Amino acid sequence: MIVGLPRSGTTWTVEVLGRADGVRRIGEPDNEDKHPTAIHAKRKLGRYPVIGPGEDDRDYRRLWEWILSGAPEGRRDRIAHAILGHGIDTRLYGGRRDAVTWMGGTVARSHRPAAAAPGRVVAKSIHVQLALEWLVSAFDVEVLVLFRHPANVLASWMEVNLKDGRNSTLETRPDVRHRYVERWGVPLPGPDPVERMCWRIGLLLAALEESAARHPEWHRRGHEHLCADPDTEFRRLYDELGLTWTAEAAQYLEDKNTPGTGFQLKRVASELSDSWRDRLEDRYLDVLRTTLALFPITTWTDRDFERGAGAEL
Repeated sequence: MIVGLPRSGTTWTVEVLGRADGVRRIGEPDNEDKHPTAIHAKRKLGRYPVIGPGEDDRDYRRLWEWILSGAPEGRRDRIAHAILGHGIDTRLYGGRRDAVTWMGGTVARSHRPAAAAPGRVVAKSIHVQLALEWLVSAFDVEVLVLFRHPANVLASWMEVNLKDGRNSTLETRPDVRHRYVERWGVPLPGPDPVERMCWRIGLLLAALEESAARHPEWHRRGHEHLCADPDTEFRRLYDELGLTWTAEAAQYLEDKNTPGTGFQLKRVASELSDSWRDRLEDRYLDVLRTTLALFPITTWTDRDFERGAGAEL
């Protein structure tokens, strides 16, 4: 299971790791945008479920049983996608119960796990940060936590107008406030849209850091570190995870190492590490630095947000 914030390189990583021998790769199977069955499974827990070890939710557990069996889809999923239609890109699934969302989720609800094991599953999630410790307590999963410089994350969120950066499903939820915000003593964000984006980045990053600190057995990588020398670093990660390197993985890295924008997977990897310095204005960088300082984040310090400083996990 590859876990990171939205726009932190998780798609690139799962695509590379998913080209190992004997592996089935799945991109964001718990994302309601990608797999309608997640709408029904997460209807009580929200887009970012908050659930810890010792707790349980039957539908969310069934979702992950299905995911870890390979997330097989069928006729019901195709019907659900047709029902949800073009609005899937703007629908937030933050507890809203509009008729179209309800119907799409109901049609694709409650898949059974595959009867036959698909081999080793490599999946990624950008929504399980607040439930990750529950996941590893409930299932036999190996975790790779992927971090990316917060300024690069913010620049990317703004560039693509990420809808998770525009909704308020995190700061308005009582369970998020109780389990994280109040315990950390972090004030809620003001009305400024950029401050709200920075606050959501801070919350998810701090929660992910906190969980990873309690689990030294989890694998941990920085997106900037992978970008520095993708072929070498991914080969090392393959070895660490017990995966078998393939010519397909090498070819994928080579093919995608070209210019691209937005949601495209093509990027010149060597240009990504410090791209925030050209993409993020000083006023936004100041808001990010000030907001992140409120959270118990240790991976990056004030110096890592200086224009002339090198910052790498």
